[in-house]
Amino acid sequence: MAMAINKKSYEDLKPYWDYQRKVAFNKELVYALAEQFKNRVYNDFGMLSLNELKETLWTRVTPEEYEDPKPGWVPEDYKLRFEWEGDARMPRLELPKPKGRGRPVIISNRNIFDDKGI
Repeated sequence: MAMAINKKSYEDLKPYWDYQRKVAFNKELVYALAEQFKNRVYNDFGMLSLNELKETLWTRVTPEEYEDPKPGWVPEDYKLRFEWEGDARMPRLELPKPKGRGRPVIISNRNIFDDKGI
């Protein structure tokens, strides 16, 4: 079994390990979000398999779009865990709540044909 990241290795290769963990976090995030669409995504040939959906979404994420790992996240891949971290876990992800109520919608019942003489 592969070893977890020890403190000395992390200190020596901090930028490398931080980037590897960032990639792993984003991949796990995309996969977790794809799980919410299980059995609900179709293409021209029928239902899309969950694995195909995950891979399709992951290949479309560019490195510029990567988010920093959230506090409390522990990677599923044991090789990317620190020695002092426990089991894998993804913190609960909450979407930001919308600000305000938006613009009011006004519905008019006037007949557009009255003014035009049609």
